[in-house]
Amino acid sequence: MLITKQALAASVALLAGSSAFADQWDNTLEQIQSQYIVPKYENFSASADELAKATAALCLAPSDTTLETAKQAFSQNIQDWQQVQWLNFGPVTYFMRYYAYEYWPDKKGVTQRQLRTLSADPSTMATPKFWTSASIAVRGMTAIESLLYHSDFDVVAKNSDCEVLEAISRHHATTTHDVLTQWQQSQATDWIFPEEGTTATPEHLVVEQLMQQWIEHMSVVKDAKLETPIGYKDQPTLKLAEFYRSEQTLPAILTNLKAYRNLYHVGQPSLFDTAMAEQPELAQALESALAENVKTALQLPDDYFTADYSQAERIKMAKPLVLSISNSQTKLSNLVTKLGFQIGFNSRDGD
Repeated sequence: MLITKQALAASVALLAGSSAFADQWDNTLEQIQSQYIVPKYENFSASADELAKATAALCLAPSDTTLETAKQAFSQNIQDWQQVQWLNFGPVTYFMRYYAYEYWPDKKGVTQRQLRTLSADPSTMATPKFWTSASIAVRGMTAIESLLYHSDFDVVAKNSDCEVLEAISRHHATTTHDVLTQWQQSQATDWIFPEEGTTATPEHLVVEQLMQQWIEHMSVVKDAKLETPIGYKDQPTLKLAEFYRSEQTLPAILTNLKAYRNLYHVGQPSLFDTAMAEQPELAQALESALAENVKTALQLPDDYFTADYSQAERIKMAKPLVLSISNSQTKLSNLVTKLGFQIGFNSRDGD
């Protein structure tokens, strides 16, 4: 094959442009890790520690007051989790940590059955290597919520229930601290494993992974958190709503949507800055769509998931938000594709 001087020159120019573009994303990736991922995990770890302390105090002196303090600590931990829930990447992927944080939706009541077994003999949780083989259903926030709110359990009146709660809360705090430490002591590129023969830089591949995770999580919010429990396309099952027992379903959705905007603008240069330099029209369109998500979600009543609304009423109220999230997902997909990233097939995508 003959290569003309013009083609060679064009190739050199393209490579030079790609190198500059890669450097631009290198800086953005560093900003995302240092100014978003690590600080958010610091908050998540700190509130997990507070939750562990609150459950220990509850078990030491069981009362309605110490129970309420533990519940408040749990609610804060949920909100901190929602800031990083979109990112199933890095140290959280080891040892099934991501799924252990939240075993949801638990359609068959696995969590309650296993918690009842543990409550019958809490001493099993102190055995060597218990947590290395324990089910993900009893290692995180889903189990903690059940123990604090499910009618099967009474952590104030029943010592064994409280022992299980304290042990799981302590393990949850340890796990979250470990994930934080690994993020603090590593680079994001340490968690990517390029396929043989790939020409993309590790930085490019990580940003691509982050974009894929973000797009996928938008589907989770729209489909699993909103549409499924209210019966948007099928029969309603409100008990499938995320953290419905603690009435944190709508606050969690709001935190997710606000987190997207935070992620888009964190750092200098931010994702928004970098996108504006390459695709200003698409970058601004995504900015408007993300803002509209939050504005629309705030219009839902606080008791949206808890009051006695009919299925038709809930669907009518949810429709603007469903459409808004779908629009923002489309805008994000268009932008990242134009920026040269492969987003792959999203099995949750589409209406």
